[in-house]
Amino acid sequence: MVSVDPAAAAAHLVLSTELVPGIRSAIADLGGDGPGTLVHVAPTGPGSRWPSNSAAALVHHLCGVITSWGAACLGAEEVVRERAAEFEFAGPVGPEVDRLADLVDRLPGWAAAARDRGTLAHPTGTAFDVAAARRAGTLTVDWVLAHILHDVAGHLGHLEVTRDVLLDRAPGP
Repeated sequence: MVSVDPAAAAAHLVLSTELVPGIRSAIADLGGDGPGTLVHVAPTGPGSRWPSNSAAALVHHLCGVITSWGAACLGAEEVVRERAAEFEFAGPVGPEVDRLADLVDRLPGWAAAARDRGTLAHPTGTAFDVAAARRAGTLTVDWVLAHILHDVAGHLGHLEVTRDVLLDRAPGP
């Protein structure tokens, strides 16, 4: 019998029933992958004093976040990640949202693997100071799960603001 990790189960529940559906909704509001949609438009233009990311880039980045912290750090899987390139994403966003949901579904298994090993691997391509967290003893499975929730929730907020700004600028019916 496989044991259920309560923290991972809780994180999975929030991610799969609230955050990923919120991302899907915002992407749908922007027109998804249809022609002339707003998913690849950033609220601020090139050279802006306040650069921003497109909705598609935010979703692609979240796939990188969960791959880095989930697959690499918790699951100890070999991962290649180019964090800076995530923000230049120009591919179809629908498959990326599906990939995000699939990654979220793997999170409980990765957490269980980390607890079984008793160690965390290094997250690939992160801007976070992992060495300092290890020295402080704060890099734990529960912290990683909270960090993933924090990142996804924060970027859902960015995505919702992106949607609101872009739709407000769009010509009315």
